[in-house]
Amino acid sequence: MKVLVVAPPNSNTAIEGAACTVTNPQEHSDWANYPHLGVLALVSALRPVPGIEPEYLDGTILPWQELLKYVEDHAGEILALCITALTATYEAGLQLCAAAKNANENIVTIMGNDHVTALTAEVSSLRAGQVDYIFTGNEVVGRFVGLIAALRAGAVAKTPGVVQVIGSSPGEPVYTSIDHSAIDRTFRHSAAYRKNFAGRIAPALLRLTGRTFAAGVPVEIGRGCVKFAQDDACSFCSIQHAGVWRNSIRDAATAWNVISDAHRAGYDYLYLTADELPLTFGKLLREMQAETPGWWREMAEDERPAMVGYARADGLENERNAALLRGLGIRQVMVGLDAGSPISLRALRKPLSPRRDPAPAARAEKLFESNVRALSSAKNTGLVLKVGFVLGHLGMSHGLLRENVDMMNELLTLGAGSITSVDVEVLSPEPGSLDFRTLLSPDLASARASRLGLPLPTSAPREQLAGKWRGKDVIDRESAMADYVTAVMPGLTMADLAEARSAVRTHAADLGLTIGS
Repeated sequence: MKVLVVAPPNSNTAIEGAACTVTNPQEHSDWANYPHLGVLALVSALRPVPGIEPEYLDGTILPWQELLKYVEDHAGEILALCITALTATYEAGLQLCAAAKNANENIVTIMGNDHVTALTAEVSSLRAGQVDYIFTGNEVVGRFVGLIAALRAGAVAKTPGVVQVIGSSPGEPVYTSIDHSAIDRTFRHSAAYRKNFAGRIAPALLRLTGRTFAAGVPVEIGRGCVKFAQDDACSFCSIQHAGVWRNSIRDAATAWNVISDAHRAGYDYLYLTADELPLTFGKLLREMQAETPGWWREMAEDERPAMVGYARADGLENERNAALLRGLGIRQVMVGLDAGSPISLRALRKPLSPRRDPAPAARAEKLFESNVRALSSAKNTGLVLKVGFVLGHLGMSHGLLRENVDMMNELLTLGAGSITSVDVEVLSPEPGSLDFRTLLSPDLASARASRLGLPLPTSAPREQLAGKWRGKDVIDRESAMADYVTAVMPGLTMADLAEARSAVRTHAADLGLTIGS
């Protein structure tokens, strides 16, 4: 029996009439440059289950109608349709579930990932009969495989009209037995990934590193972020870690084996998935540096796989951390540069906050300096940077918006020698984030604004806007973004934020930087 594990496309590329005004799908091209690691891990983990044929399907590569037709044509052979759902892809995932149920009501439909973890109650109450199971959290591979095995053996039956929720297993290790051949077993995804990588990423890397790369793939040696440790995620962060703030491969040898497996599969550019490396996984990285394997040492540097990973500016500013990353073959680092006035940084919850922080304002003041030192540290150690900015926050005014744009442009100018590309996005209140909770709760908005000393729009119908989104499972991101601006940003409109984003992107382009990928 087939088990389809699917990453749906952005809903606004698949569903006719879906809004697409600010976050144009072509601006989020990273998803189509690399294989989908979450889907690949689940497909790989299903290999030992008797009587199961797991299939990898990526809707960011496959034409939407072709994907729907594949589900319908093979409906009689499908045991389960499994969807990994982000807010941007959830509605398309629901359409796939509906198509499967229409073709064969016995197909078991399963959803997981951040969106359904954040909105479990809403999905459970609204999608009974369309979605059979929800997996919440990240540590779910073992329980997912157990469910599929039980379904195949007839040891468990879904309850009609009920969405059953299965939580994550906190002690589950990071899954490492990735079968890269599964990517092309059903459809030839790799040709599209390589074409996109060659057109979008490789040219910039050649310009900055002098090296040509052929193909990229995500690899996981750790997941998590130092800010999750104190439940202090940035205000716009929607990652649902389900209480497991950090999970990593347990030793350096296993980490190097994961890297070796990806390289032997034909990938020379490896995308480390951890949300922050030096401050969160410093111990593992230092052990990897001390225990570099023979195959790595014997290769010339320009023959080794290069890696890309995430870091906070206040971790990268320490040149020893930058040198550690560079010594491990990490050539490019993605950094959310903490540009903007100190009050903006506090509104976005960007500074690291210990349990008792007597001076959050002082910590925010230091972040701009941390960014400048991080740029210098990267340049001195030979790292190239992909940087990101977020525009908009609770209490942002025209004056704060101008100040943020000016500081972002200043940082780009200072870092033009080490920055390869720039992402600038308007804040989106994704389900699971503090900003989404603020949109749904006028009282929370008032309390946060009061603590920060920032005004809210005096005439904004916050309760009306909150009621529009409470209890919903399908979130139109474009409308939610516009409503958040109306609710909490005095005098601003989405057009103002879009214009500011354009100004930063124009400045970046004038400096010769790549926008997006």
